[in-house]
This record gives sequence, structure tokens and C-alpha cells, in this order.
Amino acid sequence: MNVFRGSRAGLVLVTLMSVVGCWGCASSPTRSVVFPAEPLAPAEVRAPGAVLMVLSAASEQKLADGSVRQTGVFLNEFYEPYQALVEGGYQVVLATPGGRVPSFDPEGMNPKYWKEHPEALDAAKAMVSRLEAPVSISDVRARAEEFQALLVPGGQGVMVDLLHDADLHGLLVDFGATGRPVGLVCHAPALLSRLPPGASPFAGRRVTSVSGFEEWYIETFVMGARAEVRGIGDQLDDAGYLHETAFPGRSRAVRDCNLVTSQNPFSGTDFNSSFLAALGDWRNGGRCAQESGGEQKATR
Repeated sequence: MNVFRGSRAGLVLVTLMSVVGCWGCASSPTRSVVFPAEPLAPAEVRAPGAVLMVLSAASEQKLADGSVRQTGVFLNEFYEPYQALVEGGYQVVLATPGGRVPSFDPEGMNPKYWKEHPEALDAAKAMVSRLEAPVSISDVRARAEEFQALLVPGGQGVMVDLLHDADLHGLLVDFGATGRPVGLVCHAPALLSRLPPGASPFAGRRVTSVSGFEEWYIETFVMGARAEVRGIGDQLDDAGYLHETAFPGRSRAVRDCNLVTSQNPFSGTDFNSSFLAALGDWRNGGRCAQESGGEQKATR
């Protein structure tokens, strides 16, 4: 599953490892999950409900050299969590900026990203060809309380039309402040670095994202030029998050209480497992704890 195997990128891997950061870190979450002193009665446990999934609608990306490439959501980073949620009994509601049709990056159609489930590629293509019109992010922000969780798939499109979307920033703050699960895939953790200073309910959390080496590899061997916005890991570090990555092309998902982040298109199984677990904990009354006077108190 390593897209780097057999490529000349491996020749410079050792040189670049020193600038990527924390390889394979496994530190503890900064927030633990606290449940009610008395377990909830079955009737009090929330049934699986609606999950909001926010997608990019950007179809083009301007690169640092002035060239333009087709971009959008990375297909398996959308399809795999969507299917996992539906199979778990959740209803998935899609939203985009302005309610526009989501765009999907053609690179995500490459079979090398579908080696675990090659048959799913055709199913994913068929699914996105018949997607109904999404709602607008601004509309769902006004009724955010209807959703049990928020998930943003990755892809370079995130860096074009979602990175500075004030309504999406507001949703992230709202879901985080109320303890509901938030999932950010690959490029999507970059959103955390754009939340208003002092407003992030996830400040100081452990996170992962596409690594510096993976950014370089994609730009060199896929995109043909550097992205205008890059260095996601450094930006997360600068914003006060605890950023870590695994070896390039390997699966990596990090759960820090209700925040779940993942590194790359090969992290779907680990991400989905962690995100569904966070949802299950929340439905059973689990909430994030924070240090207060030497004790841990649940926050809601």
C-alpha cells in the first residue's frame, strides 16, 4: 500500500525525514473521554442520527508557478467514511460552499488508492455521478444542532474553497465546543490552523495530516508544481497543535477525544474505526474531560 515503493522518491527519503517532524509518534491523547457516573439506560442512549459531511466544490487549483490543475475532493476519502457511516446506521447530509455540486480530483480515480477494495472504485464513481444537490454550508450552520458529528474529507480542493470559509470555521467551533465528534481527513486538518485565535476548542490537541514529504511527493510526481498553500504540519505546529505523522504512504489516524484526524488516502480503515468509536462514545454520554484544579471535569 505504499505509493512510494519502487520510486526514485525513496532515494531522497532519508534526507527529507529530518524535516518532516514526528514519525510514528504514539503519545497519549490530551483529552480523555468521561462517561456519566451511572451508565445511561438503553432508552437514554442516542440512536445513530445525522452526520454532516462538508465537501469542496472547487474544480480548479492554481499552483505556485501560475499553472492550473483540476482538483476537488479525494474520492476514497469521501466514499469510505460515507459508506462506513451509512452501514453504521447514520444518515449523511452533504454540504458545500453555496450548495454547489462537489468536485472530485481525477488523481483519486487511480486504482493504486483502491488496492484493499478494488471493486469499490467503480461503486464510488457510480455513486458520485448520481449525488443529489448538497445544501449550502451557511444553511446548515443555522441548524447545526441537528447533527451528531461533522466530517470533512480531504483533497487539494479543501485548500481552495474551504480553508477560509467562515461558516465552516463556525461549525468547527460549535461542534468542538459542544463535544460532538469532528473528523478531518488528510488536507482537512489544515482548517484547524485557520480558526480565529483563541477560539479553537481543539487547542493543544494531538493531530495528524498529510506530511511534508507526502506534499513534496504529490507536487513533484502528480501535480508538477508546488501548491500555493502547503506546509500543513508546520502550520498546525505554529497554531499550537501537537502534529505528528507516520511513514509516508502508511495508514495513520489520531483520535484525541472527539477530534479524529488522518494522514493520507491509505488511512481510511483506521480513521473510520476511530471516528465511529468517537460517535459511539458521544451517543452513550461520553464527553471530553479537561484538567481543572487537579481534577478532570467533563465538558459539554
